[in-house]
Amino acid sequence: MHLLLILNNIFGPLESIMNLFSSFQEGLVSGYRILGILGNDTYAPAQNPNAKGDITDGKIEFKHVNFSYDGRHPILKDLTFTANPGDTVALVGHTGSGKSSTINTLMRFYDFQSGEILIDGQDIRDIAMDKLRSKMGLVLQDPFMFYGDIAFNIRMYNDSLTDEQIKLAAEFVGADDFIENLDGGYQAKVQEGGSSFSAGEKQLISFARTIVANPKILILDEATVNVDTETEAKIQNSLVKMRQDRTTIAIAHRLSTIKDANLILVLDQGEVVERGTHDELLAARGRYYDLYRLQGAQSGIAV
Repeated sequence: MHLLLILNNIFGPLESIMNLFSSFQEGLVSGYRILGILGNDTYAPAQNPNAKGDITDGKIEFKHVNFSYDGRHPILKDLTFTANPGDTVALVGHTGSGKSSTINTLMRFYDFQSGEILIDGQDIRDIAMDKLRSKMGLVLQDPFMFYGDIAFNIRMYNDSLTDEQIKLAAEFVGADDFIENLDGGYQAKVQEGGSSFSAGEKQLISFARTIVANPKILILDEATVNVDTETEAKIQNSLVKMRQDRTTIAIAHRLSTIKDANLILVLDQGEVVERGTHDELLAARGRYYDLYRLQGAQSGIAV
């Protein structure tokens, strides 16, 4: 009996050490993989040292753009469209249809293989990367919040922004109500990832972060998909103001949110299979009509 107790006291700590060693090994392997990704510049867009272009209005033109991540499997095929300042172009399609890839090429996360992408008549490769992205506001469906406070998460290292500008941006998107009710208001502490905030609250802060930068081009990657109906209505009201004099590219999940888009592109396997306004596409009774009718049936809305 005493021997069993002694053995248990010995093997218990040994088992804990082995489990820790296993976790350490897994972490080490993951670390090597991360370093490998960081050191891989295969997909890094080429920098043009002589780039002198600038974005003044935000007119976007895709002309016969073809793109592949690996050079073998085409993702975008002959993509062509124009988005003028003040216009909203919505991208619709099933997962893998090319919606996010369109955004990736526009923001130069990846370079396209052929065709042209122009902003204000200039090849995007003739615009310095930092200048290109500084004129774009990207809102993701699951925005990230950083450790700090609310004001920092809106300002994002732009120390030239005043506290008044931060507050005006929050008011503009309707985030001021819940922020001012927090303990500390704009100085309320934020944990890494914003775990203490709802999806809707994080999205509103992300909108304030975007609008305070005053971008010429607004990119919405299914920005309202994770929010409740009340928050979505608040965001939609803000978007009407945000879109004025800005070029907006919106990836749409809820088709009801893009009824007022100037142009809707229906993508399938990287190709535009339908294009037009909401009313035009419903009248055509094609894929968009089927998608809209399906969503309407799920929400109890007649088409």
